[in-house]
Amino acid sequence: MSALFGLVHFDDTLADDADLARMDAALVHHGADGGGIWREGGAGLGQRLKCFTPQDAWERQPLCSEDGTCLLVSDARLDHRAELIQHWHGSPGEAQASSTTSHLPDSALILHAYRTWGVECVRHLRGVFAFAVWDTRTQTLFAARSPIAAPTLFYTATERYIAFATMPSGLYALPFVPRALDETGLVRLLTGLGGDATTTLYRSIRRLPSGHRLIADRSGVRTDNYWQPDLTHTLHLGSDEAYLDAFHDLFTRIVADHLVSTTPVALQLSGGLDSSAIAAVSAPLLAARGERLTAFTEVPQKGFTGAQPRGFYADETPLVQAIATMTPNLDLQLIHTDGQTFLEDLDALFATLEMPFQNTSNRVWIEAILAEASRRGRRVVLDGMQGNITLSWPGGGWLRELIGAGQWGIAVQQVQALLQVRGSRAALRSIISQGLVPLLPAPAWLALQRLRDVRQATPDAWQTNTVINPEFAAQHGVPELAHHHDDRLWQRFSRDPRRVRYEALVAQDFGSYISAYRARFGVDMRSPTADVRLAEFCLALPETQFWRNGESRSLVRRAFAGQLPSSVLRNRLRGMQAADWFERLIGAREEFHVELARLERSDLARQVLDLTRMRQLLERLPASAGATRADYITYQNVLQRGFMIGAFLCWFEAGVL
Repeated sequence: MSALFGLVHFDDTLADDADLARMDAALVHHGADGGGIWREGGAGLGQRLKCFTPQDAWERQPLCSEDGTCLLVSDARLDHRAELIQHWHGSPGEAQASSTTSHLPDSALILHAYRTWGVECVRHLRGVFAFAVWDTRTQTLFAARSPIAAPTLFYTATERYIAFATMPSGLYALPFVPRALDETGLVRLLTGLGGDATTTLYRSIRRLPSGHRLIADRSGVRTDNYWQPDLTHTLHLGSDEAYLDAFHDLFTRIVADHLVSTTPVALQLSGGLDSSAIAAVSAPLLAARGERLTAFTEVPQKGFTGAQPRGFYADETPLVQAIATMTPNLDLQLIHTDGQTFLEDLDALFATLEMPFQNTSNRVWIEAILAEASRRGRRVVLDGMQGNITLSWPGGGWLRELIGAGQWGIAVQQVQALLQVRGSRAALRSIISQGLVPLLPAPAWLALQRLRDVRQATPDAWQTNTVINPEFAAQHGVPELAHHHDDRLWQRFSRDPRRVRYEALVAQDFGSYISAYRARFGVDMRSPTADVRLAEFCLALPETQFWRNGESRSLVRRAFAGQLPSSVLRNRLRGMQAADWFERLIGAREEFHVELARLERSDLARQVLDLTRMRQLLERLPASAGATRADYITYQNVLQRGFMIGAFLCWFEAGVL
């Protein structure tokens, strides 16, 4: 795995060795295990290497095809190496000198795939990857990222050139790329409105979305989304047992692929169904190799008494201890971060992430786990990201699916089961939300939403949970953007659940965190539950495989019966991430006052953020954590996000990037 960068001139300008050296220097902390630069004519490519798999040790990039016509740089972990090699009936030509296929680096397989299938090669690759190929035959740059989970790839382009890099700093290393923030990107960060999937916080710099590919030549830059599974396809198997067998076979293969590592593997473990399912599969696989699984679980500070919203629990300890008791080769480590706040060491975060941490409260415990994993020599940490969209999808479209298929008898049986399992009140809510609400016209749906949340009732409701300066918002058309937002919400809500899930998988791009935390902690974060093979399988399943006999998330509950504790499988509550964040905020009151004063001295922070509102919230911060849920949301979305974004603005203003 590595960082990659490149520069191609289309106006007959020669690529400058000094420019490539600057890009290399800017990304050196992303790959300390080696690297290389290639330059010829107007094109130059470079790579920085960080080894996580046995195959990484054989990487020698940039990689040149045998005939010298194609050059590749990649950041990749392929999960179907054997299938690719078998398809070609032997080793790719680019690596014939290797004595065994285990010595083939993933870059050689990707380059051979490009030579075989051209730009369609991405449809034949499975794994986590970002790569770029310079084709001297056509004078074309081709780049791509894997679907769902992928390292980042940023680019900037004019009529004269295109440059790409793993992180924006690699592009700003070029003297001709102007350094500036993008107002559209800031508005999107603060409100979720405006821009598109390519928008970044940096002017002139775009992001290639996951599951997309890019082609650049003298005629310009073109991108498209190549991962578009058939959402009308439903997988029909003979029985429930057949569905479970197919799931087990696939998920076991996927987890095994994610266990390929040069060091022992660790897991971010919660009491939820996603990470516990990974534990149930990975621990026996590791035991067969004579290895143990280290599991890290974040727990709130001792004596935590903060508010717990209905349907949530704060402390994962009883559930993860039950999992550890049932898993002989699992070593459980409870991670305490008492007294720490997300303000600590932010410059180190921005130096690698190059943007604000989105879910502010989670930063402390995530980094604490990665730091401890690194200290213990665990350079691969698994997690259950995106699992609630794949294997533990609750099955929200079951009623609509049955009614649409005319299966009224089965629908009645499922409703009766729901009444028995959940009771009449919960059953009524489910029937209304899943069967009736999606059929409402847009005005009626919006009216219902506003009854449920009065904060949505006013035209300026977008201001309630954002920290954007109202003047900055008005200058950039936020009121107008918000005016159309409700219609888009209704359109998204009323679509087929498969479309909703697909769009969520496409939109939630964690590539920057993957790349940043590799650089900062030397740890590769991997998500078996976000694997594209699992996503495609789960998207094709009938909704009734996820909802069965009144029970949501039925697939994963049935699949791991007997492999996970009943307390985990029966649990219907959701774990609170960073449950004690409000106590931390209160405990660091003075520290936040000092930080706010710093923001008030910043021209950029004053322009972008509503610092007046932040000060009002800070001054009325309660003495204890007995606030209402509404107060929690405001302090989290406005005050904490304001401090995180403000610190980033000050970092950028200081000229670090």
